[in-house]
Amino acid sequence: MLNVREGDVVQFRYHDKVRKGTVERTWPAYRKSGFRSGGFCLDHGGSYKSYSNSKVQYLSKLAS
Repeated sequence: MLNVREGDVVQFRYHDKVRKGTVERTWPAYRKSGFRSGGFCLDHGGSYKSYSNSKVQYLSKLAS
């Protein structure tokens, strides 16, 4: 999984729909190998939605 940071513009597939927006916040998730990114909150241009990394497919960063 590609690591994203706050301010990155990303595009991905989530529940068979293509999503695009700016990452506003990320949070960690603990796994046996240590802490990793658990998910992120995306700004869709006025509305915000949280996404779990375990359900995100084909994540890519776009030029901002």
